[in-house]
Amino acid sequence: MASSRSLNGGSLPFSSQRLLALAQQLSHYKPPPCSLDDGDEQERIIEETVGKVVSQVGVQESVTPIAQNPEKFKPKRAAVLICLFEGDAGDLRVILTKRSSRLTTHSGEVSLPGGKAEEGDKDDIETATREAKEEIGLDPSLVNIATVLEPFLSKHLLRVVPVIGILTDKKAFKPTPNAAEVDEVFDAPLEMFIKDENRTEEEREWMGEKYLLHFFEYETEKEKKKYIIWGLTAGVLIRAASLVYQQPPAFLEQNPKFKFPKIVDRNTDPNHGSDDVVENLVQRLRLYKPTPVSDETQFSVKRAAVLVCIFQGNNGDLRVILTKRSSSLSSHSGEVALPGGKQEETDIDDIQTALREAKEEIGLEPSLVNVVTVLEPVFTKHRMIVVPVVGILSDTKAFDPCPCADEVEAIFDAPLEMFLKDENRWAEEREWKGEKYLLHHFDYEAENGKYLIWAFTAGVLIRVASIIYQRPPAFLELRPRFWDMAITGDIPKL
Repeated sequence: MASSRSLNGGSLPFSSQRLLALAQQLSHYKPPPCSLDDGDEQERIIEETVGKVVSQVGVQESVTPIAQNPEKFKPKRAAVLICLFEGDAGDLRVILTKRSSRLTTHSGEVSLPGGKAEEGDKDDIETATREAKEEIGLDPSLVNIATVLEPFLSKHLLRVVPVIGILTDKKAFKPTPNAAEVDEVFDAPLEMFIKDENRTEEEREWMGEKYLLHFFEYETEKEKKKYIIWGLTAGVLIRAASLVYQQPPAFLEQNPKFKFPKIVDRNTDPNHGSDDVVENLVQRLRLYKPTPVSDETQFSVKRAAVLVCIFQGNNGDLRVILTKRSSSLSSHSGEVALPGGKQEETDIDDIQTALREAKEEIGLEPSLVNVVTVLEPVFTKHRMIVVPVVGILSDTKAFDPCPCADEVEAIFDAPLEMFLKDENRWAEEREWKGEKYLLHHFDYEAENGKYLIWAFTAGVLIRVASIIYQRPPAFLELRPRFWDMAITGDIPKL
């Protein structure tokens, strides 16, 4: 059987001629030179959390300015393993992980096996394979190292070296994820990362330079589990796929052009970490696919929309904008609500309704809101379908609240995670057509007063918080069944 050079210098058998040819092809690859060396210079650097390699942005080191002038810049090293194998359908696939939901940072994100170099690692290959064994139980003896790509620099200035290896015997690999670090191990087709299918992009700006952030949506065939692969991981896989298939991606890549300072320390970026929280939020919301509404209810009742506008507070927590309705209103006066209202004939969709109402009620410009997803509609007792629209406030400083005196008495914000906790909460049992349900009430004190958030508004925020934090509330929810009638089509006739 054909074989190739292995990590330990021996010979590992390949399961197909295709894998052998791939190993031979990759062995001829010579990465662009980078002028950073491995001297003993003092290392002062912003570090990735928990030693793992996750970042919203990654760029090839060879295309950054520091590669030409590195004398005062020395980042820490890390390595990731791009482990390829041949799938049952004959396609090339790559092994990926989903980070543990219990981790405090980047929880639930997709990444390649890998992490920071340790003192005992003799090179990047040993770092990548050691980390893969620790994270997912992949024995280094099963991996034939084909090549090492040029280093990538993460947004947090960690030097990440992608190591490409070939899994010589996929049947011998029995994934054993380290529960403290990894929730799931899965694989995806490598060619996906140079195709324009199931891919979205968002333009971002960092230190005055615009770049594109790529998001690849992937659903496993058997389990029907959905993942989003993005940021540094997506960037590395775009590069690896381009090399393996010897063709550029079918889309504009547009890597960021980082302008690094000459000396980097922990005070270089005062906003370090803030973007990660928001990007992680966007990623989770992108994965959410609302249950479709029954065709029978599309036009049978009036429609409205509310805006769940989320932003990152000064303490790093996620917060949501709320209003207190005017005490002069004839209905629901003085109650807490989300910005929103009835659909008008000129509104093209629920998003426009929510954004228009938010501008009219609290002066929130639609251009400041990045709408990420739309949740399932809720049917109220007043025979109205209300659609929650979730958006991110892109610039908190640019938003100058301006309440409409006829509708809004106060504008405030509250921590989103509060709606999953059992603190300052009480429930009231109600009954509708013989079925009992709970109405939840949350007491909250803000700088400008005390508020009670309850009923429909509380129910929507419990749902949004559950999706974002990927966990159920710490209490029995017991939603009213009639809230879901827009989905089931069981709306009672008048």
